[in-house]
Amino acid sequence: MNHVQLLFLAVAALVVAFPLAERLTVPHPVLLTGIGLGCALVPGLPGISLDPELILPTLLPPLLFTAAQKTSVGHLTAHLRSISSLAVALVVVSAVAAAAVVTAALPQVPWPLALAVGAATAPPDPVAATAVAGRLGLPHRVVSVVEGEGLVNDASSLVLYHVALTSAAAGSAVSWAEVAGGFGYGVLAGLAVGGVVAWLATALLRRVREPVLEGAFTVVLPFGAYLGAEAVHASGVLAVVVVGLVMGQRSYAVVTAGGRVVAWAFWETVELLLTAVAFVVVGLELRPVLADAGPRLGRTLAVGLAVAVVLVLVRLLWMVTAGALGRPRGRAGRTAPENWREGVVMGWAGMRGVVTIAAALGLPAEVPARGELVLVGFVAVLGTLVLPGVTLPVVVRLLRVGGAEDQDATREVTVRVVRAVLDRVDDLRASGAVDERSAARLRSVLHHLVVGLSPGGQDDPRLREGWRHARRRREVGQELMAAAQEEALRLRLDERVDPRAVDRVLHRIDATLVAGPQMPPFP
Repeated sequence: MNHVQLLFLAVAALVVAFPLAERLTVPHPVLLTGIGLGCALVPGLPGISLDPELILPTLLPPLLFTAAQKTSVGHLTAHLRSISSLAVALVVVSAVAAAAVVTAALPQVPWPLALAVGAATAPPDPVAATAVAGRLGLPHRVVSVVEGEGLVNDASSLVLYHVALTSAAAGSAVSWAEVAGGFGYGVLAGLAVGGVVAWLATALLRRVREPVLEGAFTVVLPFGAYLGAEAVHASGVLAVVVVGLVMGQRSYAVVTAGGRVVAWAFWETVELLLTAVAFVVVGLELRPVLADAGPRLGRTLAVGLAVAVVLVLVRLLWMVTAGALGRPRGRAGRTAPENWREGVVMGWAGMRGVVTIAAALGLPAEVPARGELVLVGFVAVLGTLVLPGVTLPVVVRLLRVGGAEDQDATREVTVRVVRAVLDRVDDLRASGAVDERSAARLRSVLHHLVVGLSPGGQDDPRLREGWRHARRRREVGQELMAAAQEEALRLRLDERVDPRAVDRVLHRIDATLVAGPQMPPFP
């Protein structure tokens, strides 16, 4: 199978998985896991063998960079104790527990290699959990901790993964002092490299004002951070995370609005596509493993299920204990888990995903029983993702872990932002920078937006009337933009009209439709 066929399969997987996931109200990684399993079992599909040394440098930088950009530094620091406990201590405990299962069941696998497999299966993937959490209205502190944990535990587990693989390649027994030393160096050096790359990136982006060039620069940025850190034997994963966090925080100061739109669309597409590619690749790589396993297949599947059970039990025990003992209050107030019920929900939300798949595929080709270990990793993902992913909404409802106070968070943020703009309009009017007519027009648009988003606004008849006017304004704006678009497309067929000029106008219409058709796109 060539790379074009592989890409086609990945896109086909996305086309099938996403609409079906929405219809079934399950996280899309659950269905992608099923598609990966289908790639392994459906007759007639060819196998595939990619260079393991290329998998991690190809898959991890963009995935981690995208996740880091979406993470709030403020939330990380506010919930630092909870996140550190989950993303470092729990990851190490989970990795050791999974490694113990692997060595007990597969004696031919040396302990360093088993520890690498344990580290690969240790980090939960926050994508599935937060997808469910968003629909269920879980408390914001729970979602913040799960998201922050998902980012940091990827970094910590992959540092441990690389240290264990280095020890396995050396062919000697693991010295815990060596593991700790390698872990510490990888973390500190990775943070340093990430900080330097982030500083250079922000300095360069201040001097680039072309959206396409800004987007192109962000494409190579995570790969540059990863490869630069790996060149000095530091953690490329942590370097990428640092750069992503800084860019997520600083992009509004150093990148133009057009550049942010280009980059956002690109990274959203890349994240979805690489996730699908990872699940399709693992399914295709497992085809020859399943064909050659023979009597070992049942044992390998049992090992994978045992690893999944141990990972779920360790996480549940850790979370429930933390919730029962209570957690210290952070700078943001309460943190999670606050009680045993939240502990159960957060424990059940520990679904493994694409990082585990990528790490399993990244095991070197020369390690003993590589095919079986990749299968163990896939079964661990299957076991920790499918059942919890499907049943998490039920668990949340049974335990009544709701977050009604958090369901209007986006609405409240929007209201506060718009009111800040209204205050600024008043300041400009008072200073004479804008006239009264312009200020009144701006206030009208912004007041309608606040009315449409403000909680409880529909209960006031005056506000209901304002909402109707705002909605009608949007409908009229959409009709006007549709008419403009139709005429532009007609002109594009006219041989006397420059199509590039038409395309520029169409882009402006599209930008207006994306922002909301409150204003015409023409000066």
